[in-house]
Amino acid sequence: MANRDSINQALKVIGSAGFSGLSVSAPSASRGLVLLLRKHGAKHISTNRLLYDLKRRGLVEVAAQPGRIRYTLTPAGAYRLQELGIDEIRIPPPKKWDKKWRLVAFDVPVKQSRQRQEFVEKLQSLGFVMLQKSLWVHPFPCFTEVEEITSHYNVLRHCSLMEVDIVDEASRRHLRRQFKNLLEK
Repeated sequence: MANRDSINQALKVIGSAGFSGLSVSAPSASRGLVLLLRKHGAKHISTNRLLYDLKRRGLVEVAAQPGRIRYTLTPAGAYRLQELGIDEIRIPPPKKWDKKWRLVAFDVPVKQSRQRQEFVEKLQSLGFVMLQKSLWVHPFPCFTEVEEITSHYNVLRHCSLMEVDIVDEASRRHLRRQFKNLLEK
């Protein structure tokens, strides 16, 4: 079985060719995919096994066309590729903190509890701190990243993003303690 990294790398290569797919000349289809994967940093790949696993997992469709083989991401493959993009999101620290807090407030319905849980886990992984149950805070500009995440988890319409420079004294102390390492740089 191909390893997870090889499968993810193959999805990125096929996805970078566009969701319409990647076409490779038939006599060298496997070899062409290997070259593309190696160009993008993959190592020691058994392409037959990799293509078999991608197809078996329902991530890629393989269609033979006259003189070519076409690899196309399935909806499941496109979703997995999008998940990989979400996993790579980071909030870059500015050179100097602007002394503003970025707040994410949300009220996601119970019927979307799975999306809410995944969204909260992603906020935590990005370094957000919970100020209250549905109020999360970060010191650095992050609206673009948060909007991308809320769209992915389909909770955007249940969220409010705010930027504030004045908070009450108790909350300010709490947040400064929580973000001490980030703010002292």
